[in-house]
Amino acid sequence: MRIQLCQPWTPLRWLVTAIALAACIAANSDAQTRFAVERSGAPGAPALLLIPGLATPGEVWAGTIAELGASADIYTLTAAGFGDVPAAGEGAFLEPLVAELADYLDTHHLESLTIVGHSMGGQVALQLAAARPERIDRVVIVDSAPFFMRLFNPAATPEQAAQYGPMMAAQLAAMPREQYLEMSRQGLAIQSITPEGQARVMGWMENADQATVARAMGEIAGSDFSPVLADVRAEATVLVAWSDAAPVPAEQLRAMYEAQYAGLPGTQVQIIPDSRHFIMLDQPAAFLDALRAVLPAAN
Repeated sequence: MRIQLCQPWTPLRWLVTAIALAACIAANSDAQTRFAVERSGAPGAPALLLIPGLATPGEVWAGTIAELGASADIYTLTAAGFGDVPAAGEGAFLEPLVAELADYLDTHHLESLTIVGHSMGGQVALQLAAARPERIDRVVIVDSAPFFMRLFNPAATPEQAAQYGPMMAAQLAAMPREQYLEMSRQGLAIQSITPEGQARVMGWMENADQATVARAMGEIAGSDFSPVLADVRAEATVLVAWSDAAPVPAEQLRAMYEAQYAGLPGTQVQIIPDSRHFIMLDQPAAFLDALRAVLPAAN
């Protein structure tokens, strides 16, 4: 934790100084425990918040930032337990993260905001848009759906998901480290279409805190976030990855995602072909084109 003194060090009596310093440490200890943010781009340009997915640091958006840096005021998030941000401890993952992010928007007076969220970050983005509708104008969801379990089982119920999620979390948390990493390696083919992309994803998985990943995955798998859509006022765009290896045709996949977002009228669902889950790695040009299409122009 980086501590900042609340006031310059002056020759006050030691007791007054000790009390003030203790209060300052306490204030810093409670601030932004759930995430870190790096700001880049052009101050004064339209504000853009980038939220990565499960186990992924803000580094995943490096190519996006390089291309948009001159036209957006960019805030890049890394959640606690991912990348080099220390884990935040036990307990719920998503709810306190969203609450703290909402406070961050208020504190930094961010308005007319565009949020881009990948995977788990897409659901964080939607919940944040519901919590602060007056601050968020546009949401871009990258390969993510409100009811995760129903993507794999169309007949799944919220009750079934609520039973499954905690079991998954407990299993992942208890798994021996090498077994957990081997399982992650076996799933790389659905994460990225290229060996380079798969290697990057695996590196992020290796660096993420296993217990945090387990808790977050359990919440995603065990939740139906569809009810939050009714409180979202932002314009929504959903980018969906598709490749020849997908188990369903592209138009069927589009229909599945349109059904998932039926509670948010006007949502635009766009298929990104020749891509897997990390669209920004597999098809960076198509991803940037879709993002530029919704971003407001800089003054």
